[in-house]
Amino acid sequence: MNTSFKDNRFFKILLNKYVITILFFALLLLFSPDNNIIYYNKVKKQYQEIEQKKDFILDEIKQDSIRSADLEKNIKAKEKYGREKYLMKAENEDIYIIKQQGSEISH
Repeated sequence: MNTSFKDNRFFKILLNKYVITILFFALLLLFSPDNNIIYYNKVKKQYQEIEQKKDFILDEIKQDSIRSADLEKNIKAKEKYGREKYLMKAENEDIYIIKQQGSEISH
């Protein structure tokens, strides 16, 4: 078989103007500095992380609004919250804080 490289079928397909145009735009999309696939994947990942944070914050807001409504309506809930969060006590009682050895209370 004595075929030259230019007569090869693969070479003819590769030199087709449509194939060259498609390859050019594919390379442009892959390696363009402003708008490439790597950048797109990075931005997509950041977007998904932000969406997860948004969902978490919305859940926290919902829980806090429920707690806030409960604190506004229920005096016992206010008292319980004050005792737990700020270590408050009534006038006629003593509070004992029991620490385990090696643990610290941080506020």
